[in-house]
This record gives sequence, structure tokens and C-alpha cells, in this order.
Amino acid sequence: MFAVIDCGTTNTRIYMVSDEGALITQGVKKVGVRDTSITGSRKALKSGVEELFRSILSEHKIDPKDVRFAIASGMITSEIGLIEIPHLVAPVGLKELSEQIKIVTDPDVVDLGVPVYFVRGIRNDYGDGATAHALRRVDFMRGEEVQCMGILKQLDPKLPVNIVVLSSHTKLIHIDEKGRIAASITTMSGQIFEALKNSTNVGKSIVACGGEDAGGYTFEELVSIAKDCVENAGFVRTMLMPRFMQVLLKTNSDERQLFVDAAIAVDDIKAFREFNQMGFASERFILFGHESRCKLYTYLIHETFGAGVDVSSIFDPEAIADLTIKGAIATASHVLGSGRADK
Repeated sequence: MFAVIDCGTTNTRIYMVSDEGALITQGVKKVGVRDTSITGSRKALKSGVEELFRSILSEHKIDPKDVRFAIASGMITSEIGLIEIPHLVAPVGLKELSEQIKIVTDPDVVDLGVPVYFVRGIRNDYGDGATAHALRRVDFMRGEEVQCMGILKQLDPKLPVNIVVLSSHTKLIHIDEKGRIAASITTMSGQIFEALKNSTNVGKSIVACGGEDAGGYTFEELVSIAKDCVENAGFVRTMLMPRFMQVLLKTNSDERQLFVDAAIAVDDIKAFREFNQMGFASERFILFGHESRCKLYTYLIHETFGAGVDVSSIFDPEAIADLTIKGAIATASHVLGSGRADK
């Protein structure tokens, strides 16, 4: 068996996978590159990954000798991860990802008792010697490239296709006709919502409240109102409006949260339009993330780009985990096939 490590900003997940590619068990720990940013040290991230790995083995009575290697992707390869590995430059396909895996056996990096195969991230090709004037073309990913390979492997979609990741960020990724990641564009949408909820006085207006009467607004109405506010009053002012909705108008917390979600999504659509202008338009979209966000973005994509655009969604947590696992296996295929697996 082997392990698949998915390290993000705040959480790390480890999946234990059989040699046949079946999920055996998994675990999650609230540790990520955010800890490195806060402390200035990799120690918390390193010990957190190691502790999670060993706790999974112990809890499920897995003999460490039965684990042959680990495949790691995500922010773990960034400058605030466990080891900084330069991005590959798009366009990048499965072959390039697989051939450029970095095998690490140094316990000072991470001590799991097995080799760790680190998957490189991908950045946009914005030219040599770029300055801040090129910022709108600059973007990168760490982790999503593995999920994209999982989608291509499992769904075999008609190409080209735009894949939309709805998590702590919204990331739009273009897969070209050759199945290569051609470019990406990213916003901070998920983090903006969390910051608004947890770090501002608007937060109490969008958390669940009892005893409130609904205003009776439909989904379509609230999305339309949010769109009007963002486009005419501006995004920052719109983020204050849930307070007005709670104190001065008749609404409940569900309506106010949908308003905020819709406002953030409407602002994200600007990035979708820019992606088209950069030459990465597609008539097909695959979304993955929380079900309610998939529904909202599907609605806005159809409203913006036309009802004929083909949009599908993956929101089941097990299905999303399976994408990561299948993508990791596919990405590590060059290493596994060359006999380098245990070196």
C-alpha cells in the first residue's frame, strides 16, 4: 500500500491506498502552510504531517512495513511548505508532471520512514522578465494539478474544458485539446467569506439565527439583487449590506448568507470573463466543491455565458477524494513504472 498526502493552507489530508488503487482509510489534521506563515518555522507542519501519518497507521493497525511510499502534493512544495520545489511552466500534461516528480528520502524534510514523491505545482507562462505590469496574467497552482489529472483519468471529458475548483480559493483551470493544463486564474473567494464571517461585525449577520422571519426572496431574486449591488455599489460596500438586511429589513440568516455567497460569486465571474479574454474560453465546465456553491456558480455561468454551456459538478466528498487519489496515482506513474518507487 501507499499514502497520498494532500496539504493545503489550513488542513492536511492523508489517504491510505491499496496497490490496486482502492481507498483503505484516511485522516485529516488541522495543520497546513498557514502554520509556517504564522510561526516562521516548518516545525509545526513537519510534525503535524508525521503525527497524522502515524496516527492513521496506529488507529487502523497498519504495519508501517506495509507502506511502500507516499505521494505528496499541494502547498507542501511551496516556500512555506516542507520543501520548496519550483513550478513547472504551463502548458503541462501528465507526462511532464510525472517525469518531474522529486523523490525525497531525507528525514529532516519529513520523516515517514518511506520515500516521499513530491508533485510539482504549475504556473502560467507570462514571459521572461515580467514585471508587475503583467500581474493579471500571473497565476499558479499547487495541488489542483493532481485533481485535474484525476478528472481527466476518471471522467475523460471532451476537450478543451475549464475546471473550476471551489474551495478556499476559486481557481479556474483551462485544459487544452491535448489534455494539458494551459493556464489558471485564481481568486480568494472562500477566504473572503471566512474572513467576513469570523473577523468582521458582518459575521453575526450571516451565521444561523433562530426566530427570524424570512423575507420571502427566491434564489433568483437574491442572486439578482447581489449582482446589482456588486456591479453598481462595488464589492466592498456590498459586503456591508447583510448588516442592513438584518437590522433594517426583513430577512433571515439563510437569505443573508446566500446574498453574500452570490455577491462573491458575481465578483468571481469577472475573473471568468478575463480568462476568456486571455484566450482560455470553453463551452464546457466541470465544477468541484460544496454542493451549494456548485449550484450558484452553475446558475451564474449559464446566465453569463449562455444556457447552452455544458456545466457538470462534483460535490460528493468521497468523489472529490477519489479524484485526488486517482490523480496522484496517474501523476506518479512514471516513477512507479520505472522501478524508482522504493529508491
